[in-house]
Amino acid sequence: MSPAPGSVGVVARSGTLTYEVIQGLSQAGHGQTTAVGIGGDPVLGLSFSEVLGLFRDDQATRAVVMVGEIGGSDEEAAAEVIGAGYPKPVVAFISGRTAPPGKRMGHAGAIISGNKGTAQSKIDALTAAGAVIGDTIEDVVRLVGERLGARSPR
Repeated sequence: MSPAPGSVGVVARSGTLTYEVIQGLSQAGHGQTTAVGIGGDPVLGLSFSEVLGLFRDDQATRAVVMVGEIGGSDEEAAAEVIGAGYPKPVVAFISGRTAPPGKRMGHAGAIISGNKGTAQSKIDALTAAGAVIGDTIEDVVRLVGERLGARSPR
């Protein structure tokens, strides 16, 4: 399914999850303004915070979906932006929740340093900042619909 024009901005570290989110949103009638894949490597061309700023300034974007993953601290930095009065609803999904502690994962950015970079630290920071967290892609789609005032599909 191709992305559909609409009012949801998507920013993600995972290419595959970007496709899944776009498909779910499109099937539910929630088109996208833009989808930005920032990648999961330790050195990024754009950060979540920078993309949130772009979506903040885009009049067509009414809600943002943020797809993060374990490793690094970019999601926690984005939580600071959201918590400082971000004007649009943010729905987040954090992958890697079931990664075993201390296990080296294949992705270069999936390195956890102390308490920073864990799925739970990201979820806690984003929740405290006012974002809502979906446990599944289907939850993300439902939560976006609720934030946009649309009826949930099904």
